[in-house]
Amino acid sequence: MKVMHICHRKSPLLFIQLPQLDNDVAAAHENMPLAAAYLAHAATRAGETRWYRPARLSATDELLDNAHLTGRLLNRQPAVIAATLYLWNVERTLRVLRAVRRRAPAVKIVVGGPEVARAHPFLFREGLADAAVAGEGEAVFPAILRALRGAGPRPDFTTVAWRLPAGGYVWGGTPPPPPDLFEALPPPRAPVWRPDSHGMAYLETSRGCPLSCAYCRYHHLRAGMSLLPVEAVLERVRILRARGAREIRFIDPMFNAHPRFTELLLALARLNADGAVAFFAEILADRLTAEQAALLKRAHFSELEVGLQCRRPAVLKAVRRAGTPARIENGLRLLTRQGMRVTLDLMYALPRQRRRDALSDLKWAAPLRRVNVQCMQTLLLPGTTLRRERKRWGITADPLPPYGVRGTTAMTEDDLRAVEAALAVNPRLRSDATATRFVGRRLPDIFQEEVILDLAAGLPALCPGRTARRAVRLRGADLFAQRRAIAAFITRTVRAEPDNLWQFVLEPRREEPLDLLDALLAALRAAPPHLLDRYAAAALSGRRAARRIFIRLDGRRFDPAWVAAAEGVLRAACY
Repeated sequence: MKVMHICHRKSPLLFIQLPQLDNDVAAAHENMPLAAAYLAHAATRAGETRWYRPARLSATDELLDNAHLTGRLLNRQPAVIAATLYLWNVERTLRVLRAVRRRAPAVKIVVGGPEVARAHPFLFREGLADAAVAGEGEAVFPAILRALRGAGPRPDFTTVAWRLPAGGYVWGGTPPPPPDLFEALPPPRAPVWRPDSHGMAYLETSRGCPLSCAYCRYHHLRAGMSLLPVEAVLERVRILRARGAREIRFIDPMFNAHPRFTELLLALARLNADGAVAFFAEILADRLTAEQAALLKRAHFSELEVGLQCRRPAVLKAVRRAGTPARIENGLRLLTRQGMRVTLDLMYALPRQRRRDALSDLKWAAPLRRVNVQCMQTLLLPGTTLRRERKRWGITADPLPPYGVRGTTAMTEDDLRAVEAALAVNPRLRSDATATRFVGRRLPDIFQEEVILDLAAGLPALCPGRTARRAVRLRGADLFAQRRAIAAFITRTVRAEPDNLWQFVLEPRREEPLDLLDALLAALRAAPPHLLDRYAAAALSGRRAARRIFIRLDGRRFDPAWVAAAEGVLRAACY
């Protein structure tokens, strides 16, 4: 009997996770592709890769602006796009997917990630996604793929929302099985387990969090914990070391929630006795023992992150944050006495927290040795208990990411400004660094892609270039006389690529009237705020962080008084 072999033409399954954009030109930028790796592994285990060919964007593609990124996605001709949504990329990802759908209406779109929540303020408004997954996707993604290719019914999971033909979405009624972490992770020798170009690698050893903080969503998405056995952790660390990792970041919510934590530290200390790898993890400091702190040092943990949030017990109780400040502070001392660096997380604008509480916390934390203080505005994230209880605490917040809290019954917006002012004046407390210099012969913060435009030749309708972080150098003999044309160009440029970070670099041949800057800054202020403009450091000071103006001095000597005045104007308006 002759056996017939049927060849399936595989459909492209494209994973996208757009990176976080910031103005820092010196730091290495992270964009962990773990969600794509986990979901592709789940699809392979379920046999779906007989029909689908998983792929993801390259690191170079991820640097593109929206127009070129859309073109790159369309060139890949995906049958399904699976997008991971975070607060820093959700607006941009939806904009790009909208452009793809307009030109390729047959493409299927699945979204997941922390932004997917039932009461999301805008995600479901347009009906862009065919399916949306809240929480862990490994257990449900293969069934979604089967349904999209017409080989099975739509899965009826409580964590999956399906778009209805008549509009709107419907969520399923059956809880999906929580994935076992050991099975969910790709095999230890899979290509995804390797360091990036900076020697950084990431490893997940547990899922689930022992805490139930009101401002966090994690505990809503999983009941209980799933952990890698100690032996499996060691195998993966050993492979990453052999592949050249110089730093491994454990991305668990709380690394010391592992029931065999001390045993794990002993094994890591033996494996990494030569210190070839530096480890990083977030831990619960109030659970830490002196023995464990010493073992963390022996294993070569170079930095630990510790969440304190607030030292006032009534505030911690209001947000359901377990642990006492005294015990957390004791854990801090255990770590710093070992000589390890600690990143200490504080928050402001929490329920019941007053201005004096936040300022007192900063005054206490600022002098701590070997401690990097990270004080963040409270965010009213979709799907959290705090968002559900916002009326109880009189919380007002931005409706768009990052959903920053702008006031509570205990703190006004002026109180928030006072906290940000306290952060800004202390170099050890600043949450973000403003530009080093706005006016000068050397501008250290200029982006890598620079587009040079000579005003004598006229300004183009659209700005040339390709990347999402772009510096536009505007040269001319009399910029003030052309201020309306430059302002109109800035408006067109920002409107065409609203998610870009833009630097408009003026290159005058002489001192120009400072009214020139007023006209151009007005054009920036007229544009809708970018995500970066909504973060507290910029938003509470009324400055712009995403689209900024610089002045590069070339050639002749410029009057120092004019330089100082121009620097003052730009520093007051731009972050």
